[in-house]
Amino acid sequence: MFGYVTINKMELKFKEYYSYKGYYCGLCKCLKEKYGNKSRLTLNYDMTFLILLLSSLYEPDNKIYNEGCILHPMKKQLILQNNITDYASALNVILSYYNLLDDWEDNRDIKSFAAAKMLQREFNKSSAELYEKSQIIKFRLSNISKLEKENCLEVDAVSNEFGHLMEEVFLYKKDHWEQILRKIGFYLGKFIYFLDAYEDMEEDEENNSYNPFNNLNIDNKEEYARNLLVLNLSMLSNEIEKLPLVQDKGIIDNIIYSGILSKLDKKECTDERPI
Repeated sequence: MFGYVTINKMELKFKEYYSYKGYYCGLCKCLKEKYGNKSRLTLNYDMTFLILLLSSLYEPDNKIYNEGCILHPMKKQLILQNNITDYASALNVILSYYNLLDDWEDNRDIKSFAAAKMLQREFNKSSAELYEKSQIIKFRLSNISKLEKENCLEVDAVSNEFGHLMEEVFLYKKDHWEQILRKIGFYLGKFIYFLDAYEDMEEDEENNSYNPFNNLNIDNKEEYARNLLVLNLSMLSNEIEKLPLVQDKGIIDNIIYSGILSKLDKKECTDERPI
């Protein structure tokens, strides 16, 4: 259910793409430094967006350097890291671990089960660092699983659980911005859940798998789903605009108004390959 919060590379300025890539590579390096090489396999774009947004809001001091990379051996890559990178890396491991377990429990995917076991030590460490958040994430995912198994007919009931999960992810600290950050996480979480269901409508119907949109007793389910996605994206953007973001605001706007929006075409985005 992760990996939707991406850039539209073609619409970014070169300087913006260079910065985005710096945060992405910084997260990758942080995962290696804190949890070892295996944890780098969990790297996703969603946590890069989290770093961008929180760094733009709080403007922490960045550690900036260039370093070689196994994927780019011919040229050293820009690395941008700060305290928020550490926070995001722990969440990256926690969310990936629970996502793998969810795949195993729902689909009996043996590869996901094996990957979760391989990631057990890294999860134990990151979960200890963010114990309260890890428990909330586990609780919300358990609620989602329960509602899905009950074939819940209320699309908001299920999506709200993922929204509340993402609330905790975006709440870096309790301060003046807490309520806005919670709403950003909530609407983004609902959007991600809806988008995942929207893209899987045909496949889930063929496999007789749970999908909140397929359960609706209306004529044009796909149009309803699209309208709901646009509504949640609009509410998400309204909350983001309430924050005094200056640093990397162009990249954030690109992700919200172009990168994420492009997913509504239900086509594979060519910009989702590793950067």
